[in-house]
Amino acid sequence: MSIKDELLFDFSMNMPRLLVSGKTGILDNVKKILLISDKSIIVDHGNKYSAINGEDLVVKQLEEERMLVTGSIRSVEFYGDKKGDDQ
Repeated sequence: MSIKDELLFDFSMNMPRLLVSGKTGILDNVKKILLISDKSIIVDHGNKYSAINGEDLVVKQLEEERMLVTGSIRSVEFYGDKKGDDQ
């Protein structure tokens, strides 16, 4: 499978996708924002959750299912499938 095919598959499956480089993070397939603070951002991807943890976190841009975050990113966490939801 080519890289292009892998990317298209990830986006079509509504899977969490986080790209982190330096002090910038891009979250894709964001359905809901559950928590925003200067130390943690938690989002719902429809069937999974993810979190970015660090210091001085700021949401710089929010558009169609994509969020751009800046700050000192220390860790990224992924949480499993939702149980009992009708999504």
